[in-house]
Amino acid sequence: MKKILLVFFTFTILLIHFTSCKKDDPIIDNKGELVSATYQAVSKTFTLTYSSGYKEKVNAVVNSTTTPPTASITLTNGTTIYVEDASVSGNAIINDNSDDGINLVSKFVYDGMAQYYLWAKEIKNKKPTVNDSDPEKYFYKILNSIDTQRGWSWITDDVDKLMAGFEGESTDAFGFQPLGLYYDETSDRVVGLVRYVYPNTPAEKAGLKRGDIITHANGILLNDKNWTILFGANSTTTFTVLDQNYQNAREVPITPAAFTTDPVLYHKVYQGDGFAGRKVGYLFYTEFTENYNESLYNVFSEFKSAGITDLVLDLRYNPGGYITAATYLASLIAPVQDVKNKGAFTIMSYNDYVNGVFDDNKWDRKDYLGEYKTKYSNPVNANVNNGDLKLYVITTRSSASASELLTFCLKPYMQVEQIGEKTSGKYTASWTLHAYNDYDGKVQAVYVESSLKISEKRTLGNWAMQPIVGKYTDKNNNSFINTNGLIPNHPIESTYVNELTPSVWKPIGEESDYLFAKALSLITGRPYPVAVTRSASSIQYRDAEFYSTKESILREGVIIDNPKLLPTIKKR
Repeated sequence: MKKILLVFFTFTILLIHFTSCKKDDPIIDNKGELVSATYQAVSKTFTLTYSSGYKEKVNAVVNSTTTPPTASITLTNGTTIYVEDASVSGNAIINDNSDDGINLVSKFVYDGMAQYYLWAKEIKNKKPTVNDSDPEKYFYKILNSIDTQRGWSWITDDVDKLMAGFEGESTDAFGFQPLGLYYDETSDRVVGLVRYVYPNTPAEKAGLKRGDIITHANGILLNDKNWTILFGANSTTTFTVLDQNYQNAREVPITPAAFTTDPVLYHKVYQGDGFAGRKVGYLFYTEFTENYNESLYNVFSEFKSAGITDLVLDLRYNPGGYITAATYLASLIAPVQDVKNKGAFTIMSYNDYVNGVFDDNKWDRKDYLGEYKTKYSNPVNANVNNGDLKLYVITTRSSASASELLTFCLKPYMQVEQIGEKTSGKYTASWTLHAYNDYDGKVQAVYVESSLKISEKRTLGNWAMQPIVGKYTDKNNNSFINTNGLIPNHPIESTYVNELTPSVWKPIGEESDYLFAKALSLITGRPYPVAVTRSASSIQYRDAEFYSTKESILREGVIIDNPKLLPTIKKR
């Protein structure tokens, strides 16, 4: 009997010990890497999930001194897990630091910039430290002084949205292109002028049109703190809108949506009475997006069938874009024989390292007329220039990057009549840099993907940089650096004032538009009326230089979307 009791007692002790160990969740050595974390607001805990499938709960530290309160926890390996609102359950953000405590994204910034940045030599002695915990601040801290002054290079923590924007896709936009202006010289009040509206978008369906003036959003006066709502929102927004004469206020609710925007916004052939026997093709092109090269092909096929003698290319609001789109459009305009002969269009120059890789591999730093991706139609078949086409390009200070490249690099091949205002002065080029994803050859990866841990890829996955990596010239190695922009040979002195004065704006493509009218005067000999400017009693808006993230990036340099993919770094 004693023996039975002893056995029973021993078994009970072992059972208690076993269940106790289960309950206390002992340390597991083979958890794997941390894959995800979720936050439970009621219990104020995080649930951590590892690559092995193992899960554990850890208590969160709630900081009630912020609004809203935040919740976080720092693991023994330095990984920080946090949520920005401790009252809301959901997925948590995981922020890994490297073994030496330096922010992993800041290291990516350094490695990418030290390798590919045009001014890479300046980066070598600017390695991140443990104090560089904010990758965005670190990025802008290490930029070249000229780059900082001009605001050329960019970094983002939403690479998918950036890439979608480059492809002409919008996810939370309204469908109109605003120009943000300060209401006067001293106020922080802002108004948004509607430059144009894309067809089949929420803005068009709501009745917005070119020249409309937006003063409020959801009943709140626009200012220098909330102006970004002009470029998109995540819910229905009600704008207070005046007509282009500052009258007839109305409330316009618009629900943002996902849609595509074809940059070939308007085209037409003008001929007949009043055109002196000329046939004028007019194209209003909003940005250089390669996805819509076929739209360009279709328009130029119409122009070719009509037998146009003159082409007016309206780039007044075009901030730039892809070099492949610029080369394709140039191949539709340049003398057809030069396109067939694959004449050099532009030459790129990079830092010493990148130039060396190009030279070692015998890669060409030139882009050529007539080069195109085979998924698009051959531009030669829609080319409108048999050697006698007259080209007129409309520009303003909003014309930048690829707009300037196209205009400048066509000049060695044909006479280009530039009308309007001096351009923005962006003679640089950029690549998109990602830690490990080359996005089907459009992006330069920094690291060998297989050398990164799962946790490192998770931390780096949303980040991308758009640094300046090169400068471009025409085929003869000429540039416009000294003039810092392309100076029109047919300047319209009132351009700057007129572009801030919607009351003088005309519908796109209307012959009485003050810039298009100048082109038609040069083509046909018809008198050119003096451009109308605002009166002294008009509201004196001033340019605020407010742009969407996408437009800012397009403006700051030609995007090289067909980079030769350079060797990546094997992360140690």
